[in-house]
Amino acid sequence: MRSGFRQWFAERIELIGLGVTLVTVALLVAWWTILLRGEMRDKEMLERAQLASRTDLSIQELDLRQTEIAERHQRRNVMLVGESTLLALLLSGSLVVLFLLAQRRKQQRADMEKLLQFTSHEFKTPVAGVKGLLQSLALGSIPDAQRADLIRLGQVECDRLEHLAETILAYQRAMSREPREGVQRVDAARFIADLIAHRARTATGGEVVVGSVAAAHVLADRDALRVILENLLDNAHKYGGAEIRLATVVDGQEWRLDISDHGRGFAPDAAERLFDLHNRGSGDGMTHGAGLGLAIARQLARRMGGDITARSSGPGTGAVFTVRLEVAPPEAALAETVVG
Repeated sequence: MRSGFRQWFAERIELIGLGVTLVTVALLVAWWTILLRGEMRDKEMLERAQLASRTDLSIQELDLRQTEIAERHQRRNVMLVGESTLLALLLSGSLVVLFLLAQRRKQQRADMEKLLQFTSHEFKTPVAGVKGLLQSLALGSIPDAQRADLIRLGQVECDRLEHLAETILAYQRAMSREPREGVQRVDAARFIADLIAHRARTATGGEVVVGSVAAAHVLADRDALRVILENLLDNAHKYGGAEIRLATVVDGQEWRLDISDHGRGFAPDAAERLFDLHNRGSGDGMTHGAGLGLAIARQLARRMGGDITARSSGPGTGAVFTVRLEVAPPEAALAETVVG
């Protein structure tokens, strides 16, 4: 019981501290208000007594002076109550802001711990595979007929490690800068073509069927955009089956990229949870991308002023992940914006 209470208390120490502080501040302001009102009341009684002892004033003048004293002290009481209320609100607001900052720091620390946890998990599997391969090669226990295939698998695992490291570095760079810092004008069609060609050369993931790709320039950080597309394509390959389709469209000042598959899909109401680090291994049966890549991809997209959403009609019906970014203005207008 003691251990349970200590854990409960430790998890809520900041909230308890805020509550105690707010109550203390309220009591101090109330005590200060009562004390000042008492002194003001004593001063009013003293002024009335001094006025009543005067014999050089007529009854009408005494009544007029008594009314002035009452009105003056009434104004002082109103001022005192207003100042006390304002002081209480300011102190309470400051405490609430401090509490929110503490909660934000606590959430950031928890997110970092989860990021490290998932990163360690993602690194562990390919490292173990490469280590096992190297040990087998060192012992000479791999037949010559299988050596080339196993070395190729080892290269794939190394590519996976490299991509994961690049993902973490891109995320770290993006989070350490101001939002939209590093954003530039990117030829989206050419960028996608180069990325698909690179994946084809390195045999990363399955075949990607490229549909209609609108000619457009977008505002994006090149490194972050590459990580986003790599993560989405890897996710589609892992959970979406063999066929992956990619298409873009420009709608006004918005550029949209759809990456669709015909794989496992997910329940429509689970779309937002796919991007939450808290869901992996939650036991709810949701496996389509419930990991590190999608969460980082969305964060990177939002840092560039865009977003990533997902939709599916249900399990077994495939999924569509949509990247949204801003269409870049002409180069001259963008240069003026950067200079300004």
